[in-house]
Amino acid sequence: MSALRRAIAAFLAWPRRYHGLLAGVVLWALWLLVGFWRTLLLAVLAATGYTIGRVLEENQSWRELLDKLLSDRYTE
Repeated sequence: MSALRRAIAAFLAWPRRYHGLLAGVVLWALWLLVGFWRTLLLAVLAATGYTIGRVLEENQSWRELLDKLLSDRYTE
């Protein structure tokens, strides 16, 4: 288990550009393995799950989240 923790710590110590590079390679591999539309669906579902988890973790209401997202863009 400590080897896994050391690997995660080493990964987090990398510059952010390498995290983006790795994410791009993973998306490219998924695209090649399962196709464009399935990969796009996977990305949308992952983003939705992340958003739901974040809202539940922070005990926010959906209205507060929408107000935060839309208030800066659509104020008159």
